[in-house]
Amino acid sequence: MDLPISYDEALEEWERFEQYLIQARYAIRNPKDGLPTEDDFPQVMRRVSSQFAHPEVAKALLLGRIITATPFLMNGGNEHTSRKGFYSCYPLGDVDDSTDSIFDMERDLVSIFQHAGGGGIDVSNLRPRGSIVDHGQGTASGPVSFAKGFSHLSARISQGGKRRGALMIQADWDITDIIDFITFKGDNPGKYTGCNVSVNVTDEKFWENEELLQTIAEYIWKSGDPGLLFTKKSMENTPVLAKYNPVFSNPCGEYLSTKDTACNLLTISLSKCLDAEKDKYLDNVFEAARLAAIAGNEILDMGGFPPVKRIEENTLKFRPIGIGFTGLHHAMNHFDVSYADEHDAPLFAKATQLALMLGSMQGSLDYGEISKEKGKKLKPQQWNKSYVKKIENAAISFVKGEAGDSKIWLERIENVFAPLRKMGGLYNSVTTSQAPTGSISQLLRVACTGVEPYFSMIQSRKVKDIDESWKEFTLVPLEFYAYSGDKLDWISKQTAHEIDPYQQIRILEACQAFNHTAVSKTVNLPASTTVADIRKIMDYARKSNLKGITMFRDSSMEGVLSDHAGKSVETTAFTNMDERSGSTFKWRGPAPLYITANRGDRGHVRELFLNTTKSGSTLHGMSEALGRVISVALQHDYRLVSKIARTLEDISSDGAWHNASLGRCYSIPASLAKVLDKCSENEVENEPEPYVEPSTYSSCPTCGKITMRRSGGCNQCMSCGYSSC
Repeated sequence: MDLPISYDEALEEWERFEQYLIQARYAIRNPKDGLPTEDDFPQVMRRVSSQFAHPEVAKALLLGRIITATPFLMNGGNEHTSRKGFYSCYPLGDVDDSTDSIFDMERDLVSIFQHAGGGGIDVSNLRPRGSIVDHGQGTASGPVSFAKGFSHLSARISQGGKRRGALMIQADWDITDIIDFITFKGDNPGKYTGCNVSVNVTDEKFWENEELLQTIAEYIWKSGDPGLLFTKKSMENTPVLAKYNPVFSNPCGEYLSTKDTACNLLTISLSKCLDAEKDKYLDNVFEAARLAAIAGNEILDMGGFPPVKRIEENTLKFRPIGIGFTGLHHAMNHFDVSYADEHDAPLFAKATQLALMLGSMQGSLDYGEISKEKGKKLKPQQWNKSYVKKIENAAISFVKGEAGDSKIWLERIENVFAPLRKMGGLYNSVTTSQAPTGSISQLLRVACTGVEPYFSMIQSRKVKDIDESWKEFTLVPLEFYAYSGDKLDWISKQTAHEIDPYQQIRILEACQAFNHTAVSKTVNLPASTTVADIRKIMDYARKSNLKGITMFRDSSMEGVLSDHAGKSVETTAFTNMDERSGSTFKWRGPAPLYITANRGDRGHVRELFLNTTKSGSTLHGMSEALGRVISVALQHDYRLVSKIARTLEDISSDGAWHNASLGRCYSIPASLAKVLDKCSENEVENEPEPYVEPSTYSSCPTCGKITMRRSGGCNQCMSCGYSSC
C-alpha cells in the first residue's frame, strides 16, 4: 500500500497535533489572560522532569521513555493552580445506604474532578427501588436513580478544568435492581454519558442466570455497557490482602484496588525500548519500568491529593503505583510478530509484561533503599503469600520454558522475590496496571495505544482549537515509513476490526498473567456482530484469567473515523445496487404521483423515486428530495424501512391520494409509508437484529460532534481525539 503523505509531512502533522493537545490540555496558562505558556511536549516535560530528584528518572522523562499520567503533566510544577491533583482516578468503594452518605460521595467526587481525577463507586449497598423507608411513610428511589445523578454530576464537572469528569459505577450482579442498572444507559442513548457501568461477577451462580446473561449481551450489543468485573479472580490474583478488598475499580477498569486510594499511573513507551535484539528490548523494558516505579514513589511523596483526608491517608499507607506500557503492536511489528498470531503474539505480550512487572518490583525495592539513604524508612506493604508463590512460580516456569531458560532473567526473578519473601512484601502494595493511555500515547507519537492494535492504518482528525478555529490532521504512524509495501499490507490485516475477538482476549490474558491489578482494553467488534456472538465471547472470557472485560460493537454511524487505507465499514452486506428489481405504484390525487421502490440483490428496499410529473417545481422538487434522502438512509441500513414508514404514516395534508391496491392516504409521505410497508412484507427472514438507534456515540464536549464512543474503558471522541481519561 502507498502512504498518502511524505515522512516530512507526516512528522509536521504529528507536531501540529501535539501542539493542539498541549495547548488544549497540558500547558500551564497565564493567570492574567488564560492563554497557554507552553507550546510543545518538550517544554511540558522540562517542567515535569524538574520535579524529580532522581537524575535517571528526569532523563527518562525528557527522552519520552516513561511518562506520567495526565494530571501530573497538567499540574506538576504548576505554581499557579490551587487544585494541584497528581493522580488519575480514585476507587472510592461502596456508597453507604443513607442520604448523607450519598451526598457526601457527590461532594468528594466534585473535589476529585476539580483536582483532575476520576472516580469509581459501587452502588450495591443502596436499598432497592420501592423499599419501605421512614417507618412505612415512603419508598426508596433505588440505586439506579442515584447512579443517574452521579452520571450527570460527572458530565457537569470538569477534571482540572480541562476535561470532563470520569466515573465508573459498579453493582453486584444479584442486586434487586440489576436489570434497571444494566439498561439505564442503553435505553437512554446520549443521556448518561458521564459514567461507565460494570457488573460485579461475585459468584459462579451468575453464569446460571440465562435471562440475565442474555440481557447483558443485548445491551453490550446495543450500547457497549455494561462491562463485567470478575471480582473473585481479582481477589485471587493480586498482592493486596483479601481483608483490604481490592475489587473497586477506577473509571477505565484497569485499576482494581482497595477503596479510597489514588490511582497513581505511569506509562513506558515500548517504541523507545526497541532494539535489533529481542533480549535487549526486554532489558530496556525492565529498566524503564524500574525508573517508572521510582518516579511513581516520588510523586506519592510530593502529595498532590484532593482535600479528602481518608484518600491521602490510605494512599500513603498502601503506596500503590500502576505502571503499564503503550505501543505493543508497534513493538510486535518491529520483530515481525503478527498481532493475529495465536501463539507468537501472546508469547511476546507475556514476555513484555513479565519484564515490566519485574522492573517495577525492582524499582520499588530500589526506592526503599533511596529513602533509607535520605533518612526516611519506608514500611514494606504486606503481600498475599499465596499470590507471591504463584506469580514467582509462573515467572520461573515461563522463563525456563517458553522464554528459553535465560540465566539473567532467572537472576532478576530471584533478586526481586528473595527480598520480597524476607520482608513479606514490597514498599508498594501493587506496581503494575495497564491503562488505555489515549492522548498520553499520542504525545509520545504512538499510534497503537496501550495494548490495542492499530485502529486503522491512517487516521484523519478534525478538532476545534482553543481559538475556536477548526483544524484537520492526517496522522500516519511514523514507523510505517521504515516498512516495505509488503509489510504495510501485512499490518493492514491486523487492524482493530480485522483481529478476531478471541485473539484480542488472548493478548489481554497474556498481559494479565503478570499484572497486579487489571488490563484495560476494549474488545473491538465489527458492526455485524450479533448478540449471540457477544454471548459466546462472555463465556470465553469466563474461562480466561481476565479480571474484567469490556466490549464495543462498532455502530453503523459512518464518517466518524476516516481510514484511508482500509475498506469502508458497512453496516450490512447489502449495499450493492448494481442489480435492481422494483415496483412502481400510481396514485391519483391533487397531482399525479408515481412511487418506485427498488430492491437490492438480497430483496430489501434500498432505493426510492417519487415523481409528481407536472405538479409544479416546488412540490416536484420536495418529493424528489424526500425519495433521495430515504434512499441514502436505506442504503446505509435497510432495517430502517419500518422506522421510516412509521415516521411518515401519520402525516396529513389538504388532499387525498388513492391507489387501487393500497387504498386512500391523505398526504404524499403517508402514501410513501404504504409503499414501504407493501414492499417489505416478504423480506428475507432470519436477518440480523432489528434496527436500534446508534447509542454508542454521544456529543463531544470539545468539538460538539456526536462522535464520542467507548475506547479502552474511556469515552473518546473519534473526531477530535478528546478523551475522558
